[in-house]
Amino acid sequence: MIVQSAYGTLAYSSIAASSIQRIEGRAVTAMTADSAKNAEKVSISNAGKALAANEGTGTLPYLPYQERMLANASANPAYAEEMAYGKAYATSLICYDISGILHDGSLPLNKLAGTGRIIDDAFKEKFFREAAVVDAQRRALYESEKAKGTDPVEILRKLFDFENAQSRDYQECTGLGWRGEIAAKV
Repeated sequence: MIVQSAYGTLAYSSIAASSIQRIEGRAVTAMTADSAKNAEKVSISNAGKALAANEGTGTLPYLPYQERMLANASANPAYAEEMAYGKAYATSLICYDISGILHDGSLPLNKLAGTGRIIDDAFKEKFFREAAVVDAQRRALYESEKAKGTDPVEILRKLFDFENAQSRDYQECTGLGWRGEIAAKV
């Protein structure tokens, strides 16, 4: 979020005042008075409010394939139920780049399809430990929402939010929800 209400404008004005004081020798009180006048004019746009609402939930925007699945699920309740169940009970696997194996058959499975990252056995072990927990949590989420009678489209949405909240390594390995440069900034 751009503006953090816990600090308010006084924290920002004191930072600016101390910087200016060091550079130009101005008085802190003059800067604080100017900041107070400007603080009354600050407001958050609707876009900023929407961003703040999303930021509070900790979820990322949906990827194109997730948007398509949600659109198709909204149009077809049977599809929504099938996709939510399938997503909940899928087993997390590493998505390997097999192009080298197809060409000469000699390369081991150690390169991730989405990024080309070379991984070792320790990394694979770590992934499968994390994946077991993620798979169990995903199933529990699905079963909990199903027991509440939540609409299958909403269950699918929650499963995508859960998927998008996983670690960068998990997303990179599975290829699900991988955002490349976006993930690096999150």
